[in-house]
Amino acid sequence: MRLAAALLLALMPLAPAMAADDIDFVRGCWATRATPGGPVDGFLRLLPDRERGDRLEGHAVAAYGDPPPVRLDLSFARDGSALGLRRPAPGYEALDARLPSRYLRLPQVGAALLPRAGGHVAAYAQEDAKDWIVVKAYDERLTIQQIDAEGRVAVTYFDGERDGCD
Repeated sequence: MRLAAALLLALMPLAPAMAADDIDFVRGCWATRATPGGPVDGFLRLLPDRERGDRLEGHAVAAYGDPPPVRLDLSFARDGSALGLRRPAPGYEALDARLPSRYLRLPQVGAALLPRAGGHVAAYAQEDAKDWIVVKAYDERLTIQQIDAEGRVAVTYFDGERDGCD
């Protein structure tokens, strides 16, 4: 993982953002569970935006509450070139009015960031940022994490399995 982190950091200032082949591997409905096989405690639905077909939009929400609190707001360009990400403001259950943080796609980082052979990976960063967002899909699982400058997971935004609601 540290090698991948060093490679990404070395490439970031020199490499322009590159569009992915696509990001459709994130499309669909996903569920999180506190324990394997346990009850669902959250959902993420990433589906084409009705008004703008060039984006996959969605919210990660808790499985409880009326309405359930939003944990994360996501927006992917369908070509994979950009990610918009917004988390609730500290101390608030609902999302605030801030604009989502925008991240641009880094060059394909390869299988080094995947825990197994196969699957899909996309990495995003803001200009001059030391951290980046890594989106991984493998074995019907989706993980979205913030990786720090040393290649360690700083924040796990989402880690769940395909729910099949699409």
